[in-house]
Amino acid sequence: MTSTGTGRERPAFRRLTSDRRREEIISAAIATFGNRPEPDVSIDDVAAAAGTSRSSVYRYFDGKGELYEVVAERVGTMLTDRLAAVTGTSPSDALTRRLALYFDFLEEYEGGYAGILGIGAGRAPEAALDVAERVRQRICDLTFRTLELDEPGEPLRVAVQSWIAGVEWAGAEWLRTRSPSRPELEIILGAQFTTQLLAVAPLDPVVAERITWLLRVEPPGSAFGELIRSVADAFDRRALAALAAFLPEPER
Repeated sequence: MTSTGTGRERPAFRRLTSDRRREEIISAAIATFGNRPEPDVSIDDVAAAAGTSRSSVYRYFDGKGELYEVVAERVGTMLTDRLAAVTGTSPSDALTRRLALYFDFLEEYEGGYAGILGIGAGRAPEAALDVAERVRQRICDLTFRTLELDEPGEPLRVAVQSWIAGVEWAGAEWLRTRSPSRPELEIILGAQFTTQLLAVAPLDPVVAERITWLLRVEPPGSAFGELIRSVADAFDRRALAALAAFLPEPER
């Protein structure tokens, strides 16, 4: 702090390169907008968090609207770039790793991602909601890539989009309550993805073929294999006999 000569003190601003100062402002804005609704945040708040002046913020951004849009683009790009870099030993391993990375990201930014893009609240500006939609679409495309599908049918697209929306909601709720445990939640969400595939399979022969492919490429003990096994184990002989009544007669 430095003296103003009037007995009051003011922040001592550090001299930084232009790019470094802009990055510090963006980082401060991510933290500030992530913890408070956009209408409650002023340029002065962001400047104080960045350890700079109001005029310095305006040097890089036209106003709060442009700054918010840049922040939304930044957090969305950071997340999708990390998810896109994930590889796995099998499709379910890649899916599991992406889920874990998604929750790592939520924890790293302490709700900033969900708060900035309006996930679970819907309070973000229109520009941020547009970014959120583009993030969902990229995650959707990554999921289809994991399934080695270039042109998914509409039933599968709707199913995957609804699953992604469920992951977002569950993540926002988990940040608020921390319940159930994160490992339990990740298992639940992974299982929900598999059940989405199973639900779409009767409607889309391509998806039915992908399930057969998954059973072939998934190693023993994989998340997908374990889920199928647990579903099978849930049926005793009496349940299987009842289930057989719903099956079509075999062709002779």
